[in-house]
Amino acid sequence: MSDVLKGTSILIVDDEKDLREILSEEFGLLGANVMTASGGREAFEIFVENSPDAVLSDVRMPGGDGVELLRRIRAVHPKPPPLVFLLTGFSDLKAEEAESLGSRELVTKPFSLRQLRDRVCAALLETRPSA
Repeated sequence: MSDVLKGTSILIVDDEKDLREILSEEFGLLGANVMTASGGREAFEIFVENSPDAVLSDVRMPGGDGVELLRRIRAVHPKPPPLVFLLTGFSDLKAEEAESLGSRELVTKPFSLRQLRDRVCAALLETRPSA
């Protein structure tokens, strides 16, 4: 399973350094090119420069939140949309709201690393062109 994400790129955005590192390592082991940012504004610059296939972003962060990041991404890159997964430990954003903004899924913290990995992998594999 080490090359399942080979050729894909993922941007991980979270103000918690430990979580960024864990997710970066997990998706890197699966073959993805992983980029990281600690806030939404930094992440948007990375997004514009690199056009990743998927973005995993915390909702609440100093330096630009995940909802603002999602809106900015959708404004400049509406189709084909990159997959955006919003991660949150708060209940101030509902799944329906996140989806209406264009998020693939709202993932509640704490989450199972295996389940998140499987969801992201399935979504990325689903969007790959057939060979």
